[in-house]
Amino acid sequence: MATNKKPKFYAVKVGAAPGIYESWAECEPLIKGFAGAEYKSFSTREEAEYYLTGKALAVEQLPSEDTLFAYVDGSYNIETGVYGYGVVLIFSDGHIEEMSGGDKKEEVASMRNVAGELKGAMLAMQYAVNHGFRKVKIFHDYEGIAKWAKGEWKTNLDATASYREFAWMIGAKIELSFEKVDAHTGVFYNERADVLAKQGAGITE
Repeated sequence: MATNKKPKFYAVKVGAAPGIYESWAECEPLIKGFAGAEYKSFSTREEAEYYLTGKALAVEQLPSEDTLFAYVDGSYNIETGVYGYGVVLIFSDGHIEEMSGGDKKEEVASMRNVAGELKGAMLAMQYAVNHGFRKVKIFHDYEGIAKWAKGEWKTNLDATASYREFAWMIGAKIELSFEKVDAHTGVFYNERADVLAKQGAGITE
């Protein structure tokens, strides 16, 4: 009986012949016995290319020179109470930078994964100011990231009030905009931010 196996792409970063291969049979001879070999397997070619290059995957996704794009997400570890954040920063030349981490502040942690997404958004905003950008666009999947920043939602917690004040402070210095992305719908950088947030929360998959 035939089975439908999911395709895999093997990315060799350091090996006898760096590149992307579609089978382990092709990949293994290139890394076996090679000192310091670096390689990983992925379910899509796009992820493999991202791993190899650290570059944005499509030109149309790049911002202008004065603008920083930031995909942010949060996660929560039920077992430890740690919330994690993930941030993918995209620059006009296609360069990518990532940030990941976690915290366990009790009042903030009650917001679970939202706490991480708020933290990620604030880090991205501060990065844009610190590095001289005139604009920053935050891509997020939780609606409150934009709503609280714009004053469209009530801030009933100290954490959301602090976030709103921080966003207004940033907005007085540079242009701040938001775009909602539906979670887990295959948007590459949003999915990558989710992976980073899980790592920050100490969740392994």
